Amino acid sequence: MQTRSLKVQSPWLRIARLISITGLILSLGSIFTFIVMNAVMGEVPSIESVYWQRLFVSRITEVLILPGVGLLVVGAIILSLKQYGFFRNTWISVLQILVVLIVINSVNITLLAGRVTEIAVRQWQTSVFIPEYMNLKSAEDIFGAVNVVMMIICLIVPFYKNEN
Repeated sequence: MQTRSLKVQSPWLRIARLISITGLILSLGSIFTFIVMNAVMGEVPSIESVYWQRLFVSRITEVLILPGVGLLVVGAIILSLKQYGFFRNTWISVLQILVVLIVINSVNITLLAGRVTEIAVRQWQTSVFIPEYMNLKSAEDIFGAVNVVMMIICLIVPFYKNEN
């Protein structure tokens, strides 16, 4: 029978991991609500339903997604400084690059979401569909999907790394 010695981990490292995972959960959970909302809205939503959806999306982005990404960054920085180092090996480098890409993509999504919401408000005020809305909304959805994939990879890589 083989025994493993348990490494004594600093409480700071445990907290940093918890912070990172909490950030990912906040962000991913919120993004999945947007996916459900898009599915429920259907292919041809009314101007009023688009308006209310965009108000919800904007608020959730401000309250959950951006703080979640912030927590992910804080946790990643603490873990990199205290335990792993920067770009020390392949899997650490992958995670660190992904976190940077998630932040950059999140900034783009936030700016794009603001524009999409502005258009939705104008549509609601004028009761006229603005064609630019769908183009920007589609771009926002694509950037969001990319972020989801990167966040899921950030969750999976540490478990895969621990197995090998």
